[in-house]
Amino acid sequence: FRAAGNAEDSIVSILTVARTAEQLAVTFYSNGIANADKLGITGDDLAYLKAALVEEQIHQQFFTANGGQSLATTFSFPKGASTFTDLTTFISTQQQLEGVFDSAFLAAIMEFAQLGRPDLAQIAGQVACIEAEHRALGRSIGKLSPADNWAFTPVLVTSVGAAPTLVTQAGYLSPTTGNSYTYQEVSTSGAGVEQTKPYSMSTGTVVGNG
Repeated sequence: FRAAGNAEDSIVSILTVARTAEQLAVTFYSNGIANADKLGITGDDLAYLKAALVEEQIHQQFFTANGGQSLATTFSFPKGASTFTDLTTFISTQQQLEGVFDSAFLAAIMEFAQLGRPDLAQIAGQVACIEAEHRALGRSIGKLSPADNWAFTPVLVTSVGAAPTLVTQAGYLSPTTGNSYTYQEVSTSGAGVEQTKPYSMSTGTVVGNG
């Protein structure tokens, strides 16, 4: 899970980091939903997680369709199996992941623009908005108030290529026995998620096959 950690990341390397990050997100939400009873997540809160899972899978498919490669499909979590049995741990993990995702996509906006791809910069912004929604919903599920507690999203990385190092140091890429979770693609039907294809105002066209 490595890419150049500077402002000269190539388009493919950015898409590759994005695709791999989305695979981590799908893995996280899939296991959260599978263990919803242990976490005590029901009703609308469970519906929020199911929608987030579908959205992350759609993002993964978009980045794959546009040339992103897969750098990792098996992941770990900083708190291991307790991530999916203790609600506080689950939410704190979700908050960390979504915070990093937000920051990485903000970096992607700048880098895509610098690379002459304002269409992809716009898509990165659209994805960042959804990741921020996930973070707020996670805080709501965890009964953290207010759910929308940031006026400006923190900038944790200055380039997309720096994100993998941050994720590695946090403990998401060290699978071991008892703490090994493999990405599996999920259905994107249902969950009430609108699947409108990303549209670029800069080119006036639908972007990619996402």
